[in-house]
Amino acid sequence: MKKLLLLSCIWILFAGHVKSADLPTAYNEVDQVLWVVSDVETTMVKYKELGFDQFKDLGTVEIKSWTKESVSMARLVCANLGGAHVNWIQPLEGESIFNDFLIEHGDAAMSLVHRFFEVSDLKDEIGRLDELGISILDKISIETSEGELAYVLMNTEAEGKYVLGFTYADNGLQIHTALCDDNQLELSLNQYAFAIKDPEPVSDYWKQIGLPELEINYPELGDPMYYGKPADHDLIQGWQRHGTIAYEWCIPVKPPIVYEDHIKLHGEGIHHLAFSVKDMDVVLEDYTSQGFVVSMGGTWGEKGKPGSGRYEYIDLEQAGGLTMELLWNYKE
Repeated sequence: MKKLLLLSCIWILFAGHVKSADLPTAYNEVDQVLWVVSDVETTMVKYKELGFDQFKDLGTVEIKSWTKESVSMARLVCANLGGAHVNWIQPLEGESIFNDFLIEHGDAAMSLVHRFFEVSDLKDEIGRLDELGISILDKISIETSEGELAYVLMNTEAEGKYVLGFTYADNGLQIHTALCDDNQLELSLNQYAFAIKDPEPVSDYWKQIGLPELEINYPELGDPMYYGKPADHDLIQGWQRHGTIAYEWCIPVKPPIVYEDHIKLHGEGIHHLAFSVKDMDVVLEDYTSQGFVVSMGGTWGEKGKPGSGRYEYIDLEQAGGLTMELLWNYKE
């Protein structure tokens, strides 16, 4: 009965809408990340080595596209990475939006998903976006042993650099709420971050939807390193702080720098998840002793003074394609 209700809701969403004047509160939180990988087993093993253990392996699942009227198979693992709820999806048989994304970008995060608890609110938002010229890319449902997951994916990637996704009501909620934020090294999600070439058109695009325009910053970084060697790189940051977790848009200016590496390999899009750490040296010792490589690092602010800190990036190209950033802030 619940399955029939969920399937019916997918169709009800497109039976009409009421225009909404304000950005819905659903945008204040990222409910989950849809992340496409070529080898979910290796990705899961590597993240276990990084100290995460909150996983739900749902095995092989069936994916239905209600837009393309197609069925495909995939391997699915849900995880909680220090507060980031992610779905690792490995396409198997059949054509799907995930298979297409993997072919074009390689292993990479595809979508940030927001949850609408009322179906009518999601219907209103889809109508509002349609009036702005933003159409539906795909409507999908994923059959799992724990119930059905359903998503509406919007056609935002070309201009917005990631796929805006929605889910609704409580579908799939029990899977992620069963996974806690705890991890061995006490990492806590701090940012969702992107690598892009030009901030202005991206800022304008999301501003039309109602998100804040990018707050541009030209950071002065200290002791910059790139794969263990001193570097003279430069970047521009664009910040969006509309929700509980900040969005950082990273624009490479002077290489060598990891954001340019990502754009060359995967294209513009979601680049890394950033985590706050309590003791940077302890975390780095743990990771490097296992063979993980620090791709970039440095400091900001005046060392030993409030407002200063340290950042280090961990190369995880062979573990799902997304980089990890570690952040430590000086505290008196």
